Amino acid sequence: MCAPSVVATISAVLREVILATSLVGGCVPSLLANTEIDRFVRAELALNSVPGLALAIVDRGEIGLVRAYGIQSVESEQPLTVNTPMGLASLSKALTALAILRLEQEGRIERGAGVAEILPRLTGADWAGVTLNHLLQHRSGLRRGHDFLLPCCGSPDERDLAVAVKHLNNARLEGLPGESVSYANSNYVLLAAIIERVSGVRFSAYMQQRVFRPLGMRQASIAGAPPSTAAGALPHEWQWGSVSVSPSRFLGWSGSSLVRASAADMAAYLDALLERKPGDFDFLYADGPWWGRLDPAYDLGWTVQDSPGWFGDGLVLEHTGKTWGGRTAAVVAPRTRSAVAVLGNLGTTRSQAIARAILRSLGGKDLPRPQRANRAEIPDTWAMVLLTAAIGLGGLAGWLGWRTRQHLRSGRRTWQLTAGRFGRSAVLSCLAAILFYRYHFAGPPHAAFPTTIQVALPTLVTSVLALLLVSAVRGLTAAPARARGDASP
Repeated sequence: MCAPSVVATISAVLREVILATSLVGGCVPSLLANTEIDRFVRAELALNSVPGLALAIVDRGEIGLVRAYGIQSVESEQPLTVNTPMGLASLSKALTALAILRLEQEGRIERGAGVAEILPRLTGADWAGVTLNHLLQHRSGLRRGHDFLLPCCGSPDERDLAVAVKHLNNARLEGLPGESVSYANSNYVLLAAIIERVSGVRFSAYMQQRVFRPLGMRQASIAGAPPSTAAGALPHEWQWGSVSVSPSRFLGWSGSSLVRASAADMAAYLDALLERKPGDFDFLYADGPWWGRLDPAYDLGWTVQDSPGWFGDGLVLEHTGKTWGGRTAAVVAPRTRSAVAVLGNLGTTRSQAIARAILRSLGGKDLPRPQRANRAEIPDTWAMVLLTAAIGLGGLAGWLGWRTRQHLRSGRRTWQLTAGRFGRSAVLSCLAAILFYRYHFAGPPHAAFPTTIQVALPTLVTSVLALLLVSAVRGLTAAPARARGDASP
């Protein structure tokens, strides 16, 4: 009888051979629909001007298709390959959850433990009663609005998890722990901080050594800086009607996003999730299949759906990842041991629709007709609308200001400093002050907006402010009353 370590080694080698075979051949014979899938994916890319897309399919417990389409960047035009790293965005959360499960399996933490017991910087009273399970299930009381308490967008400390914990200590949690599900990236940032503290090594190093490497994710890493051509595929955005490389520095946060991985990595990862094999992660099946113990709403980095309408009968685990420069999706049907991951390097790629369609096709259903992305979902569309509105309102403010000045000079208007006019002007001035404050101090940092919105929105705000202030000043003037004699014929 072989020793467990020998069995694990043989299993790992076999898995690599199977994966290598699928990469060379493009597919295995059992995946009969590969031509139709190819046509479908290529048509989606052409319809939506997607520079590149990578695809990984596991079908009935076997790696079925690992393929890359298009290019890494519209600037370099280098072809995308199955080994090209791409940003996973929020698909990173499930990998962070695997690290938590590993630490639990090693007896170093318990999912029922209080978060504040592990992270002593969380001294706020709101954190009492919040457990690791609450973070894993988005039931802590954190909300999306809390995410921007965290440093981001190129700030020097945005990768420092100790700083992130310090900032989240000030969060006012909503509701009682465990009361309701509310998706917030901050939950998984805290999990990353817990991994770093309990393991005693940096989060990125732990993920590399104890998650990516054992799973066979050879190109996977935690991004430490905005991606460059040397690091893999570049993110792209629609910018003023055309697709360009995204200059955005808003990529997310450690634990919740920032993992970069290839299609080959995703194939190895999904294969390990769906099939028990001797090795580092076979503990997932120690008490039965790991998916049988999930919270019915959200758990371990997956949205849990029981027989959703788009799929039919059966359990489905799903997650999407969205940044301005990329769109990813993964869907898993654990009972049929099938899964699909789609990684796109354009922020409006229909990755979720593609992944769902392919998963359904593995069950024998026809692939749908490719579709164009909804223009209303493209930030650049709104940027052009906002900029058009800004030009119109700015022009109106300028014309109104010029006309008021001319009328004052010619005597057709005079200053009328009455209490009523002062009151109306004060209201308009207050509205301008509130708009200025909310835009500059109360919302997300400007660098977190899509690139063209970063131009259009401040232009619109400036135009609205100008119109409000010009109207406030004009409200203090009026046409002079005519003399009584002027009214006689």
